[in-house]
Amino acid sequence: PVAGVNMASVALLRLDRTGGLAPGNKHFKLRGSIATARRQGLGRLVSFGGAWSNHLHALAAVGKEQGFATVGIVRGDEDAAESAMLRDARKWGMQLLKVSRAEYRRRHQPAYLDQLRARFAPCLVLPEGGANAAGVRGSMAIAELLREVAPALRRVVLPVGTGTTLAGIAAGLDGSYELVGVAALKGAADLEQRVDRALADCCGAVAGVNWRILHGDHCGGFARVNSALRQFMLEFERVQRIALDPVYTGKMLFAIHQRLQRGEWHSAEPVLAIHTGGLQGRRGFPWLAAEPASGPVA
Repeated sequence: PVAGVNMASVALLRLDRTGGLAPGNKHFKLRGSIATARRQGLGRLVSFGGAWSNHLHALAAVGKEQGFATVGIVRGDEDAAESAMLRDARKWGMQLLKVSRAEYRRRHQPAYLDQLRARFAPCLVLPEGGANAAGVRGSMAIAELLREVAPALRRVVLPVGTGTTLAGIAAGLDGSYELVGVAALKGAADLEQRVDRALADCCGAVAGVNWRILHGDHCGGFARVNSALRQFMLEFERVQRIALDPVYTGKMLFAIHQRLQRGEWHSAEPVLAIHTGGLQGRRGFPWLAAEPASGPVA
């Protein structure tokens, strides 16, 4: 039991153990964009993120592994202290361009994207988080993986940021599944619309699977941690010896724990939870500095 709740009915798909230097869901999301860049003969990849961005961290790692130059447009102040994530990215050869928050808000504007393409040409510009149709198609492989490793489980739960991974998994599953996303952001009321658009852009249709997003488990907002989440994560890691990140996977497992505790989900109904990685971000939370010894794949 974790904090008095029996979580034996919860299996964990350990994507954090896949992907080499870019573990988790990110290397699935990047596959299609990497293939596009290679097909078009573009040797440089440009994208966006914050100082602890899992996406930029993975992009820098993949660039290092596969021979691409990479550029990270980083939200924040020029003179702010460099995070451990940015030090990793720089070590792997990523060129870091720190911009003001005002400039960062232009990241979806076509004219601004054209400026970046001209500045770093020849290059492929990827959206923040790898949230494009190629990312959705790459994430469909996660659906295939979960069918292989847990063919009997029909309730699948994952954390949600941009909704790209959820869209890809939804596109790869059929109507016999229930897919539940746990939003990591507070007030992301447009997430469902984003997933619908991503599915339409990728597949030209809505998903056959029954999917939904839970919006009340953000624990204060993106990258915020309240005392209940902190207590749960420390107890979970002590018992299970599996490292979590507080931004995504920790909140997802806490949401499952809460529903089991309240009786909203019955312990006899098995759940497959997806560990999407993001463990590099633990370094931004001093109370998680000591990583637990990794336990067996659940």
